[in-house]
Amino acid sequence: MSNRRVIGRTFKSTGVPSDDTEISSQQTFTLSSGRRAIFTLQNIAADSVPESTFVIQETNGRDQSALTAESLKDITKTIRLQQFFPCIGVKSGDKIEIIDGSRRRASAILCHTSLNVMVTEDSITADDARKLARDIQTAREHNLREIGIRFLTLKNSGLSQKEIAEQEGTSQAKVTRALQAASVSQALISIFPVQSELTFSDYKTLTNIEELLSSKELSAESLVENVSPEIELLLADPRLAEDEVKNRIIKILIKEAALLTSTSNKEKAIVSNLWAFSDKDRFARKRTKGRMFTYEFNRLPKEVYEELDRTINEILKKHLT
Repeated sequence: MSNRRVIGRTFKSTGVPSDDTEISSQQTFTLSSGRRAIFTLQNIAADSVPESTFVIQETNGRDQSALTAESLKDITKTIRLQQFFPCIGVKSGDKIEIIDGSRRRASAILCHTSLNVMVTEDSITADDARKLARDIQTAREHNLREIGIRFLTLKNSGLSQKEIAEQEGTSQAKVTRALQAASVSQALISIFPVQSELTFSDYKTLTNIEELLSSKELSAESLVENVSPEIELLLADPRLAEDEVKNRIIKILIKEAALLTSTSNKEKAIVSNLWAFSDKDRFARKRTKGRMFTYEFNRLPKEVYEELDRTINEILKKHLT
């Protein structure tokens, strides 16, 4: 018989379930250190979820800023009726740290519904909490950036990339890719409604954009400010799939970054919409850069173009002749 210690969870019910799917009111988890912790099921009222629970990203591993309404649709469509799996939490003072289930917590807050949490009052080290969260992960797999943020915590603790790879049971190449994804600024990442759609190739593109901006002493925030009106129109189109939205946003960023950093136009361009259209291919906007400005129109009726021409000519004659 093997003497290898089992790492994971064991179950210990304090009552007899009425059916096979009912959640036990008490469970015992075996931690990576070999210690055991008893978790008891609690239901947190909807009004209390935001203040009574919290998440530490370094422990949970999930990028909390990525939990947008779009990315949570798979949970919000059902959580009002039932929560299939409870979150896992550790008592911290008068609050509960959610170490597994931050997407369910965010969905509960968004839908204003109660939250089931398996909670322990036993003392758990940060290392045990991180490994437990990783072992019992029941939600969507962490994306490359979220993995990179966790690796970055390990790197900042003094581990080399080789040591991180050995500890996490992965390749050094994946550690490098994940760390690069984590290095992209939150300003750029925040404009993607479903960040899990981003691939390593996308992160490389975003990194290149930031390096280009930095070489011209420009910030990612200035880029985001310029493209925001165009992206808002893009996000308003319900016909686009999540990957289509992501791909179009990246194209917009590449185009605008090129304009911002062109040697002949060092001042940033400011784009403002003149009218909001339901059709994604139609627009009426003004682009201003320094003392120069241009009006841009697309797919408008012929009579609109003709009237614009007449109006512009009348204004020019009035002021210049």
